[in-house]
Amino acid sequence: MTVPMVGMILFPLCLLLWARPTVMLQILLFAGVLPAAAALIVGGLGVQPAMVPALAFISFVLLQWIMGVRYPGDRTVMTLCFPFILVVMWTVVGSLIMPRLFMNQVMVWPQKGDTVGGRVLLSPNFGNISQDIYLIINTALMVISARFLTRNDVSIEKLYRTFLLSGWGVVIICMWQLAHRLAGVPYPDIFFYSNPGWAVLNTQMAGPVPRINASFSEPAACAMFLCQILFSCVWIVLQGYSIAGAKWLIPASAFALACTTSTTGFATVAVGLCLLPVAIMLTGATRLMGNILRLVVGGAAVVGCGILVLVTAVPQVVPAAQNVYQSTTEKQQSQSYQDRSQADSDSMALVGETYGLGGGWGSNRASSLIPSLLSTIGIIGGIGLLIFDGLLLRAAMHARRTVPPGPERLVIDGMLSALAGGIVAACISSPTLGLLNFYLLIGMLIAAIARVDLQSRETVVQNSVTGFQEHLADVEEKPRLLTKML
Repeated sequence: MTVPMVGMILFPLCLLLWARPTVMLQILLFAGVLPAAAALIVGGLGVQPAMVPALAFISFVLLQWIMGVRYPGDRTVMTLCFPFILVVMWTVVGSLIMPRLFMNQVMVWPQKGDTVGGRVLLSPNFGNISQDIYLIINTALMVISARFLTRNDVSIEKLYRTFLLSGWGVVIICMWQLAHRLAGVPYPDIFFYSNPGWAVLNTQMAGPVPRINASFSEPAACAMFLCQILFSCVWIVLQGYSIAGAKWLIPASAFALACTTSTTGFATVAVGLCLLPVAIMLTGATRLMGNILRLVVGGAAVVGCGILVLVTAVPQVVPAAQNVYQSTTEKQQSQSYQDRSQADSDSMALVGETYGLGGGWGSNRASSLIPSLLSTIGIIGGIGLLIFDGLLLRAAMHARRTVPPGPERLVIDGMLSALAGGIVAACISSPTLGLLNFYLLIGMLIAAIARVDLQSRETVVQNSVTGFQEHLADVEEKPRLLTKML
């Protein structure tokens, strides 16, 4: 057992700040951008850095719960989380039953850590247990953080600003790695890529252009996180929120996304542009069209000036950009794309071979989110997730219409757009959404909805009390008027 440099920082820090749960969540957001690193290495397995503050936060809040501490939005939070909890229960039970029920009857793609190199016969394996553990911890973090963040003395807006600050951190790491790949600037690979359980792709090239993966295991994973940041910043800026650095984070994250040369990132941005009119219609904010026009004009001016300066200073960037464009458009002809498509096709076939029940959580690993989910938790689990997503979206839309612009509405707008960016990217080329910081974003969204619900209830109660007092005053006043008349 060894403790890498990331663990040497996180373990003492979380120990000292254990009694400050809000700070633990902020540390988790920063540690969540280091998924290719390890806080602790046991054998050939590495513990993700975000796991340390997550477990510290969960342990503190559970200790408070044992001591009788309750939170004001518990009922609303549990109502919103109930469909997801049911799906998790189905998933855990299915991971125990399905691999034994269909044992040696169907072929599956094993987990990434396996070295088989192809499909194998389905059988119970350690992946079923390990993935269940991760899922339970992720769900616990989502539910417990949502309940905790309904406290009146907790600034949920500050936590959202921390999320944007972590985006700046990834942009800086991208620029740092780019300088390392182009000019040989020292770059601490041993710090960012210390997890032995991850295959890190940090030397890839797109022709003469280096592909940037920052602190993530591959460029696509980095692009997925940057899409969350980009979607969130664009939407809150269009909504008119004044967040320091959010406007500048749009071009910064877009440039970092371009440095990854990830087809996943480019496709996600394209889908986001198509979804933007839909989002405007759902929110009923037609006034956003003016903001969109100003953002497009300003962005075009910045991009145009940047391209002009870059082409003038570095003329060789033009053929390099052409090479990147060509490799992106010809992605479907590459061997990696064909392998990914084959994995998705086999996973969708697995759904029918298991009569729609799936092979069990942790048994099969596809290339994208939907085939991976359907092939493991089955159609029942997929329907359950759709119900959860639909209820959460409806509650979020109702909550943002209930309150004027403020901290809760900011978090609802920011988290909805960030989650949309992550889900779209995962549907294109990610088998799972298993990072802890993603589940914390869901918890923040649920907490913001619950806080709005609490404010609405308090307003109703206050109005009722005021009306009752006015009614009593009228009742007392009428006898006095009658006495005067007599």
